[in-house]
Amino acid sequence: MRALLLSLMAATLAAVACNTTRPVTAADRAALQQHEDQWAQRTFHSYVFDYSETQINTNYNVRITVQNDTVASVIDLHTGQPPALPRTWPTIDALFNEADFAVLQGGVFLEYDDQYGYLTFFSIQNNNPAGQFLARVSNLQPLD
Repeated sequence: MRALLLSLMAATLAAVACNTTRPVTAADRAALQQHEDQWAQRTFHSYVFDYSETQINTNYNVRITVQNDTVASVIDLHTGQPPALPRTWPTIDALFNEADFAVLQGGVFLEYDDQYGYLTFFSIQNNNPAGQFLARVSNLQPLD
């Protein structure tokens, strides 16, 4: 029993020591706000983009079509069909909402598109109760 307890304590200490989550700085929060404002200034509200997401043991690679700021269709990039499992898919605005919440928790890394300001990379590390979350956005094309 003592050996088991010592092993659990050692594993816990190792996990804490390996925590590479960095705190979110004021500059990170300002960059998020700046890019969210840049996205809000766009002249289109219908667009298509590729979205990949990894969380725990699930991976998605889809093309999302948004019409008038609402998800209109989602196609799995591997099968060319709608995803087999139903779920809610994000618009760029929804990703910004998630990022706004995540920066309050810390342990977030974000990258942005220069032209329109949307998130191109969104990573939540150890602060996410559902485990690490990683999302990428690419190939965004306005439809308006």
